[in-house]
Amino acid sequence: MIAGLRERFARDGFAEVSALIPPDVRARISAEVTAALDAHSVRRDVRIAVTGGSPRRYRIVDRDTLASACPATAEFYRSADLLRLVGAIAGQPVAPVPYEAEELIATRLENAGDTHGWHWDDYAFALVWVLCAPAARDGATLEYITGVPWCKAAPNVEAVLAQHEPVRAHIASGALYLLRTDTTLHRVTPLQRDVRRDALCFSYAATADIHRNVTHESLETILTG
Repeated sequence: MIAGLRERFARDGFAEVSALIPPDVRARISAEVTAALDAHSVRRDVRIAVTGGSPRRYRIVDRDTLASACPATAEFYRSADLLRLVGAIAGQPVAPVPYEAEELIATRLENAGDTHGWHWDDYAFALVWVLCAPAARDGATLEYITGVPWCKAAPNVEAVLAQHEPVRAHIASGALYLLRTDTTLHRVTPLQRDVRRDALCFSYAATADIHRNVTHESLETILTG
């Protein structure tokens, strides 16, 4: 199974990995993070200049709040077994990101029009837990275009979209996927009505990321509102 997922990830920059995480772990983390979203999330509605002015409209729980409110989740993010598993699928060693605020983030889309607009991530990999998701007809579908490096000075999102047809993948409740996020333009499409889509993102660095000079304009804008 690992070999097949690694092959798909190398080809597509995407692999669904739900079956590799034990059901009891998924249930415990889902319960923790859902409770944190219920109790601690804050509303954000911003546009991000370095991703071409794309929108972020959702509720968010930041890393420090998750680390405090969700101890099992925070511990699992750094677990040696998970790091080895993600690295095996990625085809290279991975590590917790060197920018603490970006380690783990939870989001909730809940209102019609809520979206995680077109963007790249600052680091190479994201393990995304979709805790709950609406039906495909209601939006919140993952769209992505691989092999597109991020130029923050000139993101040219519209030009990329004009040249490439995004892959669409509706991710069901309870599923997890690994995405190559620094060279994959991606988004979660807008909700079509008032329904809920909760997600948890674990960000991981490639070895090359550790000593690379990385700025964090996107997350800083989102966290400050």
